[in-house]
Amino acid sequence: MRKQLRRLIPRYAAFPLMMTGVMNLFAYQLPKLFQLFLDPSEMHDMTTSFDATTPFLPGWVWVYVATFVFWTYQNVTVAQESPEAANRLFAADFPAHFICFLFFVFLPTTNVRPEVIGTGMTAWLMRFIYWIDTPMNLFPSIHCYVAWLGTRLMYDCKTLKHKTPVCIACTVGSLLVFLSTLFTKQHVIWDVLAGIAVAELGYGIAKYTRFPALLGRLNERFMSTKLGHFLCD
Repeated sequence: MRKQLRRLIPRYAAFPLMMTGVMNLFAYQLPKLFQLFLDPSEMHDMTTSFDATTPFLPGWVWVYVATFVFWTYQNVTVAQESPEAANRLFAADFPAHFICFLFFVFLPTTNVRPEVIGTGMTAWLMRFIYWIDTPMNLFPSIHCYVAWLGTRLMYDCKTLKHKTPVCIACTVGSLLVFLSTLFTKQHVIWDVLAGIAVAELGYGIAKYTRFPALLGRLNERFMSTKLGHFLCD
């Protein structure tokens, strides 16, 4: 099983991929500790007239949940490309998640969610998502940012098989993610646009600065540690 996992995740990609998960937890969960002491009146509701007219379509919760698989596919595929690509993923994701963290702490947002009616599986899943994913940490949308960043990095892959149809599918997939956040009323349009902007900023940092090289050296040091040997060898 370990050999099969190594084929899926090359040795050099273990740390960058692990850190994308760590940063996601950091950016999303840590601000909730600050928000425990926050007066609800200090939460900003960015709902627009556009959002008010957007229908609530619970069936889109399946797309919303499938996004986690979509993220994983894109990140692993990008990391498989080369050590440089894995480091670019790390270098784009790290500052983007940190920017989200700052917004969640200093510009906390919320929205009003509709009542979920029904007893089927879709209604149950929608209520479950509302229960575990409380209406905070909305601007920018991490769902949208991670999906779009992965798509942007997929276009940079040089050895990806069937690159054109795969990249087109990822672009469509990202658009579906954006729509799912709106139709499930998890986010508003400003959250989506800010998520795209954060992804573009992270992508620019990874493409036009030496940050990937710096994190590449950090990755090499990690692989030489005992934990690195355990995870990477």
